[in-house]
Amino acid sequence: MPSHNDSTPNGRHGRSPKRTMACALVACATIMSAACSGFCENHKAKPARHEARAQTRTQAPRSTPAKPFAAATRDASSSLERYALDKPLLVARLPSTLREVSGLTAISGTEVACIQDEDGLVFVYDLEQQKVTRQVRFGPVGDYEGIARVDARFYVLRSDGTLYELDSLAEQPNVRTHALKLPTSNNEGLCYDSAERRLLIAPKSRMGKGREFKNARPIYAFNLETSELVTDPVIMIDVDSIYQFADAHQLGVPEKAKKKGGTRPMLRFMPSSVAVHPVTGELFLLSAMDHVLATFDKQGQVTGYVVLDSGVFRQPEGVTFLPNGDMVVSNEGAGQEPTLLRFQYQGVQP
Repeated sequence: MPSHNDSTPNGRHGRSPKRTMACALVACATIMSAACSGFCENHKAKPARHEARAQTRTQAPRSTPAKPFAAATRDASSSLERYALDKPLLVARLPSTLREVSGLTAISGTEVACIQDEDGLVFVYDLEQQKVTRQVRFGPVGDYEGIARVDARFYVLRSDGTLYELDSLAEQPNVRTHALKLPTSNNEGLCYDSAERRLLIAPKSRMGKGREFKNARPIYAFNLETSELVTDPVIMIDVDSIYQFADAHQLGVPEKAKKKGGTRPMLRFMPSSVAVHPVTGELFLLSAMDHVLATFDKQGQVTGYVVLDSGVFRQPEGVTFLPNGDMVVSNEGAGQEPTLLRFQYQGVQP
């Protein structure tokens, strides 16, 4: 009897040639199916990760209320965590002349100086009396956006990059102008950085056209000793780092509707105001168009982030701090009454 692996005439092993060919085809199909299945599973892995990331970014709506002291909503190390942003200590209603209120700066523990983006006036507002106590003319009609106090002097930023320097808030202050020649066309944020004895300027527009400028948000400095603009940005904010922070802390970001239905994440982050926290030294940057308030260290790293409740912050335009750490935010009228919101600082007093 021939052995099992011996051949016989016509290739017989108890099977017909047709049956042998059919079995081979079945085996080949099985192998190809398994390989294809494995490839498809691997191929699907990347889209699944992107989809999970998108879901993480968009799980909270644009008007998500801030939750004080909640590690799940903000980084607990940020001074932003020391404010109950859904519970203002004071809601001060401003007169109609401030319906376009923009920047503000603290004068004392009870007073702030405000400007509006239509006329060259500084309004002194008393938070205890809840009223404007005086107005100071410093310039003509114009789009004024930021204001900062440095000792007895005040600086006002016009959106085109012109900086007005007032020697006081006397009835007729001496005024000096500085043409900053910024590369950005729309400039709104202005504050005093006392640690570095400089003004910080946060543009609301990009440095230029092109992909390299898409996510770059520069912070410029005005040297108070030389009265000159520092040419290069002193701090650079990367919008992608804000997305990453939001992802890491499972926070929502603003969304934009798609033409074919649904939404997609859309965080533009164009600062309308900047302020330095008096205790931690963190930068507070407010993006009014996004209803987003974010904090950064002096190297531009994100330390905190929150999507503001549009029911409380109707149209937030400016932010500043009182000497005790309380935060004051200005709200444009947006068809209603303009307001100032005061939030108590619940951390170590400066």
